[in-house]
Amino acid sequence: MPAGVSVRPTDVPAEIWRKTHWGCRGGRQKRRRKETTRQLRLEVRRRHKPCLPSIVMGNVRLLSNKIDELSVLVRSQREYRECSLMCFTESWMHQNIPDDNASMEGFHTVRADRDSITSGKRKGGGLAVFVNNRWCNPAHITIKERICCPDIELCAVGLRPYYLPREFSHVILVAVYVPPSANPTAACDTIHSAIARLQTQHPSAVMVISGDFNHVTLDNTLPTFKQYVACPTRGERILDLLYANVKDAYSSSSLPTLGRSDHNLIHLTPRYVPIVRREPVTTRSIRRWSEEALAELQGCFEVTDRETLCEPHAEDINGLTECI
Repeated sequence: MPAGVSVRPTDVPAEIWRKTHWGCRGGRQKRRRKETTRQLRLEVRRRHKPCLPSIVMGNVRLLSNKIDELSVLVRSQREYRECSLMCFTESWMHQNIPDDNASMEGFHTVRADRDSITSGKRKGGGLAVFVNNRWCNPAHITIKERICCPDIELCAVGLRPYYLPREFSHVILVAVYVPPSANPTAACDTIHSAIARLQTQHPSAVMVISGDFNHVTLDNTLPTFKQYVACPTRGERILDLLYANVKDAYSSSSLPTLGRSDHNLIHLTPRYVPIVRREPVTTRSIRRWSEEALAELQGCFEVTDRETLCEPHAEDINGLTECI
């Protein structure tokens, strides 16, 4: 006998017996389940459409031998899989390392390898930015500026994601690495000049400055930017910083190190609330015309002699407008 099916007793006639199935879903339960499924689908869609990009950043010290571990983290952990951007400093990559050794499925790689001629150093350095393809189309990624000198390495990447609040035109991520031997004044001046040029060209863009600053801070150089990394990145010190020109933009949390790197990774979660959600709800009252009023107005239009009104004004449009 199948489970959930009732059996007719022998003393009940077949013509009055009605077969019933136990466990049938009722209308209320079915509607509740549909609503739950719809909310889950909306949540999944919104994970890749945040108001501001979610960022994973840190100093990785040689990225090419950690790309497999990073790929596993992307497949297994939600923080990496759903983040919009990954910004890594000290990638230690050079022109002899192909892009296939520094790429992941579902992410577009932007490299800014250290130039040994302009930087004066052969080893170390290098910047790498991974952009989630579900957050931004790879065709909408442009490199705005690249600087490589003994005091700083900088790469500015322009991004136009699928979704962004109306008050912002696009996102500009500025990846920065300041070596420990750099001159703080020269490094700050270079960053200030680059940010000033970008803000002049794109005044309504979201500016995010991320990287390993070591002994340099931008509190006095860029007073309108706010620093959002609040957890230690190496030991008890905060060396990796993130600045943004948006108020109440991010909250930071620490992630384990990648491989044998001596810096913790930092996860920046957006907490910005768009202006459209912060504005109070406005109520407007609109007067609706009744059928009688519409019929009366239409009758007035039909009996109006417009030639008599327009003839005295000829080509005087101002007088005609006032008359009408």
